[in-house]
Amino acid sequence: MTGLSSGGSRLLNPEQRMAMVPVTCAAHSGGFGWRGMRVEDYPDLPPSDIRCAGMNAHLLVYHTRALDGEFHHECADRTTRTRLRSGELSFIPARADNRWLFGEGRPCAIHVMIDEELFTRNVAQDGCNSPRDLRDDFQFTSPELQALVRLFALELANGGLNGPLYVEALGAALSHRIMREFGAPPPATNQGGPALDRAIELIHQEYYRAIGLDELAGLTGLSRAQFIRRFRAAFGKAPHAYLIDYRIAIARQRLRMPKPVSLVDLALELGFADQSHFHRHFRALTGASPAAFRRSQLT
Repeated sequence: MTGLSSGGSRLLNPEQRMAMVPVTCAAHSGGFGWRGMRVEDYPDLPPSDIRCAGMNAHLLVYHTRALDGEFHHECADRTTRTRLRSGELSFIPARADNRWLFGEGRPCAIHVMIDEELFTRNVAQDGCNSPRDLRDDFQFTSPELQALVRLFALELANGGLNGPLYVEALGAALSHRIMREFGAPPPATNQGGPALDRAIELIHQEYYRAIGLDELAGLTGLSRAQFIRRFRAAFGKAPHAYLIDYRIAIARQRLRMPKPVSLVDLALELGFADQSHFHRHFRALTGASPAAFRRSQLT
């Protein structure tokens, strides 16, 4: 999770941010009447050192052509130095200060911004009272998010041809996917009540071992079928999927640590059968291998 904009400064809106960035935006959706959504096209970026205060909108960056060199990126309290690949994504949550520093290479990017309030409303429509904490991420791959950005970019290129309702639908889909990709694991207490809290507590404390459905259901006093239905209603996924998601969230934290960790050892510590098993689940949920993700986090 990123820190908030430093010094209590007033948050920028997307138009103010664009005016402060010392590069040329080739096209943007500011005149299309889109509420809470904005798309900007930066087709040929010169060497830059860009510092931006926190915005009142979440920012998803699609690196359509990567720089042939090192990117230096700071977001709130974290620094990343890496080499991007074309097609990768970066995510900057609302309120987070950030800095982009890069040299020659003329990279290209599409920026998609969604107002923080609109995002919260979209997520609430799926039964969440409020969005969980969102973390920044850099050098991220997600076929679903990439496809959504391409649709936004096409709508920008077509001058907003399909109208605001179409963009609202894209914005809702974008919100849900951002929540899935960059949201923190849900807290132990949820709408399932105390019975499910006991099952969630066991998963959080003993995620590294095989936990059976009968064991979890037994903690709640429910039958297997009742437990699965109640769990899905509370968390939007089956217990096993929740366990895997939680293990991968722990893996992300470990791979961000400066001290090297063996991927074989990490796989076993997390409860996976072997490194290959860990690799498959990690890639399925993040779009990158554990090794690639770790390289992207090196400072």
